[in-house]
Amino acid sequence: MGFKSDREFLRNVTIGAVGTRQVARLLRQGGFQIIELERTSTSNKIWATKVKRLRVPDLLCIRSGIRFESRAKSSLKVAMSHAVNNPERAWDRGLRDEDLVAFIRCAEAGGGKWVASDRLTLFRTRDMRATVEAAGLTRMKAASEGSEIQLVWPATIPQQAGRVAAVNDELIETIQGSGRRQRYRLLAARGRGAGKASYRLFPHVSPCDEFGAGDTIIASVMSESVRPVRPGGEQYDFVRDLDSSSRETVYAAAKALGFLPELRARSVEGLRRLAASHDDALVRLESSAALARLGLPDGWSAIEDAFESAGDAALRMEVVLILGEFKGDEALRHLARVALDRSNPSEVRAASAWGMRSAAPSLAATPLLRLLADEDELVAIHALVSASRLMDDDGLTLALSSIGEDEKASAGVVRAVLAARADPLPKAVAALRSATGASRPWLVYLLGMLGRARCEGYLQTHAPEVLRELSFFWTRHGENWTNRLDVADQIDFQLAQLLD
Repeated sequence: MGFKSDREFLRNVTIGAVGTRQVARLLRQGGFQIIELERTSTSNKIWATKVKRLRVPDLLCIRSGIRFESRAKSSLKVAMSHAVNNPERAWDRGLRDEDLVAFIRCAEAGGGKWVASDRLTLFRTRDMRATVEAAGLTRMKAASEGSEIQLVWPATIPQQAGRVAAVNDELIETIQGSGRRQRYRLLAARGRGAGKASYRLFPHVSPCDEFGAGDTIIASVMSESVRPVRPGGEQYDFVRDLDSSSRETVYAAAKALGFLPELRARSVEGLRRLAASHDDALVRLESSAALARLGLPDGWSAIEDAFESAGDAALRMEVVLILGEFKGDEALRHLARVALDRSNPSEVRAASAWGMRSAAPSLAATPLLRLLADEDELVAIHALVSASRLMDDDGLTLALSSIGEDEKASAGVVRAVLAARADPLPKAVAALRSATGASRPWLVYLLGMLGRARCEGYLQTHAPEVLRELSFFWTRHGENWTNRLDVADQIDFQLAQLLD
């Protein structure tokens, strides 16, 4: 069964994912070797099947061992969600004193797209813990959001771009782009009356530094911000962490070691022990995935066993999401088997189809075109979107050649082709010129949906005989004012107001 679309939730998830991707990029520029620690923290894909994961930070440097929590906001602030009565959901769960919290702003770029700033602020968890009393409490979230609160650390974030003119113990003086001078005092007050408290702010900028509009933390209650440059030193010892009593530490170590083949001789024994006997199913699964990443067959068999023995859809879902992180035949074989087995839960099958887009070398290597005709529409929809991302020239040729008698599969192919990044026009016209039977009207329909502006010039040269058919379609359907999305929505709204 599908689930309701929630655009606001998608917006927030997208901001988080875009921001975390940018944080990872900027950290890599600074020499950090970054992997995703919190699964899906760099993805905005929404699933109804909820996996209760360990509370771990978003990113991990597999060289230094530093963990990073990423906080991206459309309105930048130093804020962390916190559950007062649930230690598992505390703001600093899974963060050690030396770990870092990254704050970054995302701006809307139109069309539902978001772009993250190039400016990043990092604070040590130790410093945030030391100043947590200065963090005020915002309004309680709704019960559906976990009844959490937000801790907000006092900080100064200019809303106009400019540069720093001077810094002293009392203030930061800036010059805005307009030439106007603006002063920011290094003293913050919170609360009212007897409960009012003042906090000293520390500057994080120097004279001549430039800052953006709403995307730069120039001062805060933390004594310093951290430059996004990896510190020197030896390789962090993740093998030692495999024996930790902390589940989060063991989990992070297992995941990291899968990306460190140079430590394979030291890590395999410990990973095998965890995969076989750790009391946490997620740690066992991540250890199995690490073994598979290191090229060990028993890792793959352990992943398969984990799927078969999973007692609920959530754990099966986690297995499928892990498989979607791999590339190559072995991962694709498992994903295809799960997707084609109709006894599996609907969304687990859909996630398998979704994962094929990154695991497969080509559309031909997958059963995605076959899944377009699946009776489960959730599976078919995810196969459609996944197939659209595998449509290079060879993929387009294969997809177009599959159009024919099967109405559902043909409709799915047309929609996937329309969503493809590769230009389908030359391939579609070539297929149309030799098409017969049921495939021809589908190909005409495809060209019609591509639109007059995109097709007319090309068709005049390569297939002028179909222009008359398409001109009727474009005029009567594609350019029909009642089919515009805004007008169609208004018509539906007015029809809903007829009670007789």
